[in-house]
Amino acid sequence: PIILIINLGFIVFWGWQRSLLAFISLIFLITGITNIGRYIQVNVFHKPIVIHDGIKLLSYNVRAFNFYGWEKGGAVRENILNFINRQKPDIVCIQEFLTRENRPGQSLQNVDTKLAHLPFKQVYYSFHGKEFINYGIATYSKYPILNKGSIKFGDSYNACIYSDLLIKGDTVRVFNVHLESIKFRNNDYVFMDSLLLDFNSKRFNEAKDISGRLKRAFIKRAQQVDELNKYISLSPYPVIICGDFNDTPVSYTYQKIRSDLKDAFMSSGTGIGNTYRGNFPSFRIDFIFHSNAITSSVYKTTHVNYSDHYPISCEFGLKR
Repeated sequence: PIILIINLGFIVFWGWQRSLLAFISLIFLITGITNIGRYIQVNVFHKPIVIHDGIKLLSYNVRAFNFYGWEKGGAVRENILNFINRQKPDIVCIQEFLTRENRPGQSLQNVDTKLAHLPFKQVYYSFHGKEFINYGIATYSKYPILNKGSIKFGDSYNACIYSDLLIKGDTVRVFNVHLESIKFRNNDYVFMDSLLLDFNSKRFNEAKDISGRLKRAFIKRAQQVDELNKYISLSPYPVIICGDFNDTPVSYTYQKIRSDLKDAFMSSGTGIGNTYRGNFPSFRIDFIFHSNAITSSVYKTTHVNYSDHYPISCEFGLKR
């Protein structure tokens, strides 16, 4: 969105100057015009689909419930769970789910109690640490879970789980996804934010390190999404795929997953679809996809500052 706005500004400025330079920005704008809808949706010319008695799904990367104290200002874990309750979802998919069984306020039982209106759950821990720390991914549901499965991506702490939910007489398979992150360190962000672009040997090595991290993450995500796509294609039921994909709408990851599915933001979202509030706040890296047999409505990104991701939600209806 930022590059789009800059190019529009240049078109207006150079057009006002009656300069042929306006065509440079215009060419770039036309080249990428098919991707604009993946970032920005303007649905002012048609009414949103109304789904009576719809199924509300919420997806949220909770950043380990602020276990490492990134967010200041109090009980972030409580705030996140209270926020989920206020949203009144029927299904919640949580990434970077962390519990600590020797601390009552951070235990799995504590989460179960807080989300008591969602009695069915699937929790998968991809990492078990010291002090009874467990880290992974979780799906909570108002609807019974008939079958559960998980996809472990090699030696990565990232994973995917899928749950077959019995919803009003029909079965829907919900995939809760967390793909490989780039794992930038604090000094990587400092380097990228720096305006001192004098490339001495130290800065060159820093740039090489960042490039290496990007390359490794892209390759891992490509492998993970290929594996995930096999499971999606084999599903005997309509599917909903949601979570933190750690990649943008112009990536291989997005193209591979979307395939014959619908992007709920493009179907029923409005405005700019950014979901990341970290150092790259215009990024859209959290998604909800669904089968054509499912209708989506009221896609929403809620801007609450409890994590480095914003929660996304959508209402669904099953086509009869």
